[in-house]
Amino acid sequence: MSTEPGSRPPEPPSKQEGGGDWTRALREAAPYLGIGSSAAASVLLGVGAGYWLDGKLGTRPILFLLGGVFGILAAFWQVYKLIGRKP
Repeated sequence: MSTEPGSRPPEPPSKQEGGGDWTRALREAAPYLGIGSSAAASVLLGVGAGYWLDGKLGTRPILFLLGGVFGILAAFWQVYKLIGRKP
């Protein structure tokens, strides 16, 4: 197989066919890729704030538990808002 000087070799199949499909799929999935880390951050932030307040106020473990519940509710709210969004 010889190619003429100055001519470009053919592009790989992934760029010729289907490359647009992968880009489109990734673009559509992008908002959902951060759900897990966002939910985990909400729960950890609520638990951490409750733990810190328990240490300051001496109310162990009430605020720790309330912070965890608040964090879980915040995580569910974030997921609900993201999934309920219209494209």
